[in-house]
Amino acid sequence: MIRSHATYGPGNTLQRTLSSLQEREFAWYFAGNAAFFMAMQMQFVLRAQLAYDLSAEGSKATGLGLVTLGAAAPMIFVAPVGGLIADRVNKRTLLIVTQTAAALISLVTTVLILTDLMEYWYLFLLAFSAGTIFSLNMPARQALVPQLVPQHKLMNAVSLQMSGMNLTRIIAPALAGILIAPLGFIGIGEHGGLGWVYLLTFVLFAGAVASEFRLPVHGMQAESEEGESFIDGLRGGFRYAISTPVILMLLVAGMLMPFFAFPVQVMLPLFAEEVFDRPGGMGFGLLMGAGGVGGLIGTIVSANFDGVPNKGHIMFVGAIIMAGFLAAFGAVGVFAFAMVFIAASNIGQMLFMSSNNTAVQTIAPEELRGRVMSIMMMSFGVMPIGVLPITYAADRFGAQETVVVVSLVLLGLLAVVFVAIPAFRNLRIDVLAQAELSPVQAATLVAEGKITRAEADRLTGRLRRTPLPEGTRRKRPQEERIEVPEGATPAPPP
Repeated sequence: MIRSHATYGPGNTLQRTLSSLQEREFAWYFAGNAAFFMAMQMQFVLRAQLAYDLSAEGSKATGLGLVTLGAAAPMIFVAPVGGLIADRVNKRTLLIVTQTAAALISLVTTVLILTDLMEYWYLFLLAFSAGTIFSLNMPARQALVPQLVPQHKLMNAVSLQMSGMNLTRIIAPALAGILIAPLGFIGIGEHGGLGWVYLLTFVLFAGAVASEFRLPVHGMQAESEEGESFIDGLRGGFRYAISTPVILMLLVAGMLMPFFAFPVQVMLPLFAEEVFDRPGGMGFGLLMGAGGVGGLIGTIVSANFDGVPNKGHIMFVGAIIMAGFLAAFGAVGVFAFAMVFIAASNIGQMLFMSSNNTAVQTIAPEELRGRVMSIMMMSFGVMPIGVLPITYAADRFGAQETVVVVSLVLLGLLAVVFVAIPAFRNLRIDVLAQAELSPVQAATLVAEGKITRAEADRLTGRLRRTPLPEGTRRKRPQEERIEVPEGATPAPPP
């Protein structure tokens, strides 16, 4: 939010796009993030295929929707708790613990499948457990990013984080779909192929845990209010979000997108098998992979938009692209065109999400960032509210017709939101001034006695907060102008 005209030099595009990976701490985080989401994306395919196989005829779409509900429902209730925990404990430790739990859930699922003990309701309970762990893990994972890079690289880091996630969406679904059939010939269990691929997800989760041990110990815990109770801590996150108009607008918009868009992702197995006649997991994997290609393109483009202050325009364009191509996907009957349209819709989705996420993380103060990101995570818990009626409608009226209608409704809502609310459409987050160190690098040097706290604040471009008279506003170093919608409260520097 600090205006700076020296964010990057005229270096080559690739170096600029990958600039955050030059930070060693972020590089290790990126590697662990990739392994974690590789396993998550493979499980999305495996769980959906297993739910489809175990569901009764005539209710396949509803069966898919219920398992999705099991995975997503905990995010409504558990994510705020995960956000508060992320604000109070060492984020590195929290990631290690939760990712270990995710690995154990994968191992249990593998054993149940390979021993032919898996039933539909076991799958539902395991999906619920995985969703609970995910809800505890993600607020810390997202709130950690601003700590690992110098402040002027934040949008680049957020976009690269999402690029890694989307790269796994390209590789993981296709790999899972390709491996199911050949591994099934090993001959253990009715769904042996699914079981062996689940075992691979356990290995990937273990790799993610190993990478998190390479993160620094210092600079991973925010300063919290002394004597603040657990309930007061939860209330504090919601109070900040509600009382800060720009944050509230960003969070509501972030919930609107998955409410309409995610049900289409849930129904991809149905499209693959019944609309495009490509059974066995391969068609589903290819559609997921195509979406990942589009998402990767969208995040790479976003990584080069860190110097573009008008995030509102980027979000508006991205949202329109996403909704328009989702409607085209629902209307088309040719598999090749469907892959192109689902890819294009994901380009728009990533443009929207990268800008939205960057704006939230830039504005939210460090000591509340985990809780704010957990409220954003609750949007994933909103998804079943859209999934169940839409999947029910797909069973009754047809998947293609349902997706077209839902996409057109989303387009109409987007027009109302972005045209009728100028403060959102014109949202600006000006570029942060260049900093020499990331917060974790500075914290490590302070812990080693190599620099003072004051030097750390200067080298990170941030000020240590001290009490100010009521009604006064602190200016940041080199601050020239902050542009946020009227009524918004810029976050104090962490």
